[in-house]
Order: sequence, then structure tokens, then C-alpha cells
Amino acid sequence: MRILAINLVTGLTFLLGAAAAHADATNETMQFAVMRNNNQIGTNTISIGHNGPETRVQIVTHVSVGFAFLTLYKFDQTEIEQWNDGRFVGLSAQTDDNGTVHRVSANNRDGVLIVDDNGKVRNEAASALPISLWSPALPENGLGLDPEDGSTTPVSVVDRGEDDIVVAGRAERAHHFLVKTAFTQDVWYDAQNRLVQVEMRGRDGSTISYKLM
Repeated sequence: MRILAINLVTGLTFLLGAAAAHADATNETMQFAVMRNNNQIGTNTISIGHNGPETRVQIVTHVSVGFAFLTLYKFDQTEIEQWNDGRFVGLSAQTDDNGTVHRVSANNRDGVLIVDDNGKVRNEAASALPISLWSPALPENGLGLDPEDGSTTPVSVVDRGEDDIVVAGRAERAHHFLVKTAFTQDVWYDAQNRLVQVEMRGRDGSTISYKLM
């Protein structure tokens, strides 16, 4: 949903998540409030479209942190992922991390993932998957692709079983996973494998979470 993980002291890295707000046979839109210590600092919206075997995912994140009338930090990102029969095909993303801009594309061709970050092109393993968390598709031990700057990082997933949580004011049973990349995230998926909650610690000690609106 980039989720895209938030560090409000030194910057933002990508974390995205999603929880269903409404859906039809081929499309659904999900929206989170991005929270810091229970105060909303932004939004994250994911739109998923299905056309036969093809899936297109658009993820838009806006974050703004201020004090009084001053804006201290802004983060804006739009990412589009393409999947076919459950296989990652490619993505394009534009990120403005408080004035630092990245334009990233990745295309899976002939067994190689070709990544372009601001015109710098390199090859990565075709097994790398975006660290966007809108779907629990990350392997238990694999390679994650950060849509913010096109970097890759090892990913490990720990199954924590099922929890009773509150989602948009409702009690729900959700499957809890611990996702470890460069940082650690607690994530919860509902019975339809939709991400309904994310929580992590910022480097300043704050609690960062994504909550269904």
C-alpha cells in the first residue's frame, strides 16, 4: 500500500498497506490513515484493478508533518505495479521525499529484473518483489524491491498466528506476520488476504501505524 516504513527523524522509506473500503468484481479501492502516536499525518490509497490474468495496482501516499504553521517534513509517492497470473511484471514510481526526488522503473524481462533509478540502470534478480505489502505475496525468505529508490534488501517473514484486532471500529480475526527488511513491521491480513493493519517503531521512538479509514 509503498506499505511503504516511516522514519520521521531521518526520512521516510517505503511502506504501503491496504484494507478494503469497497469493491466490485474487477476493482477495489482501499484507504489508510497514516498515524504517528495516534495523530494522523497522512493518507495511503490503493486501487487494484483486475482484467483477466492481469492485475494493476496504483498506490498513492501523502504525508505531511508540521509544527504550528510550519511544515517540517513532506513525503509524496505514486507507484503503479503490474502483475500477470500472480507474477510480478514491473512497476513505475515517483517519490518526493522532502525534496529528494526519485523516478524508478522496474521491468521483469527474460529472467532479469531491470531497475532504473533516475536514469541509473542495473540488473537485479527476477525473484525480487515490491515491498508494498498490499498482498501477502512476499516470500518467507527472499528479496524485496523498494519502489522509493529501486534498492533491494533481504526479506524474512515470521508467522505470528491469528489475533483479534479492531479494524475501522469492528472486531476482526486477522493473521499476524512479522516482516523484516531493513526494519521490522507488524502486519495483519484478514481472511481475504487483504492487509488491514500495519505497525512499527520510528527511529525517534514514535509508533507509526496504518489504519483503515
